[in-house]
Amino acid sequence: MKKIYLLGVLTAAALSVACTRDSKELDILKEPTPTPPVVSNPPVDLSKTIVSFSPSEISEKVFRDPNTKLIEDTSFSFAPKYLQRVLATGESVTLKIEKEQVGYERSLPDGAYTVEKAEISSANAGEQFKVTLKPEALKEIDITKEYTLRFRMKIASKTPQDLAVETATDDGAYRIKISFVEESFPKDGNNLEEVDSASSSIIDDEEYEFESNYAPDHLSKLKNSYQNWWVDGDRDDIYLVAKFGDVTEVNGIVITQGRRDYQALKGVDVLASPDGTSYYPQGSYTRIAYKQKIYLRFKTPIKVKNIKFTNFKKNSVKYIDIYSVQFF
Repeated sequence: MKKIYLLGVLTAAALSVACTRDSKELDILKEPTPTPPVVSNPPVDLSKTIVSFSPSEISEKVFRDPNTKLIEDTSFSFAPKYLQRVLATGESVTLKIEKEQVGYERSLPDGAYTVEKAEISSANAGEQFKVTLKPEALKEIDITKEYTLRFRMKIASKTPQDLAVETATDDGAYRIKISFVEESFPKDGNNLEEVDSASSSIIDDEEYEFESNYAPDHLSKLKNSYQNWWVDGDRDDIYLVAKFGDVTEVNGIVITQGRRDYQALKGVDVLASPDGTSYYPQGSYTRIAYKQKIYLRFKTPIKVKNIKFTNFKKNSVKYIDIYSVQFF
């Protein structure tokens, strides 16, 4: 009986030794899981107003006539945003822009542009700085180069005098990056004809977006062909613009209508813009007979940023149903 008891004691002691935490591996396994650091954004300083350009640069292509060497009338308008602290009633700031030259940027000569609006006030809603290029001064410019106009924004005055406002350091300058393209563009309004089919493949509709001053919430339907956008044929102020992301060569247009002849399109004018600013007439479509798909071809293919439709004419009833507008 004593031997059995002693054996039990020795066994328990051995188990006790075997389970002691004398192993480095066990220590590591039992180390507590580290608490991940809490990352928080620094608080926004609401004690002052920051004036900043956002976006702070644009890139524009300017077209120059290959014969006259003149560019089209080209202006750039831009305005800053007021961030952090909102200006209170009775507070205002007058801002001005000055030309800034940076060594690594190639600038246009001073005589190649005018700053038509060099000062704006926060008190005048919608006011913008404005810079205009001079066509005559750019006849001899090397169009193989890219040019940058950089303007630094400064505070001209503020009300009250101790108003806590300052311009941003990095985004307190606005850059206009300009490249020139020299090629002719059809402008006589005689560049459009109706044809029986598309002469090239259809351009992916991801390459352009639509904009209109009529039923804008339904413009997405122009890309699915199953639902329709519509036009009030009694109005002459409605426009539809297709805006391409990049300058795109377009050979023609496909307009898909509904099956109801009385809701069909009787006519429309087409204009095009090589730069997204100036529009030139390409021609007009006038219905001869009803077709569910209308194919219009540019006699001379055009490189465009925008294509605009105006002066929609109804066939019978007030509303014109258009299911899709595509380009080839």
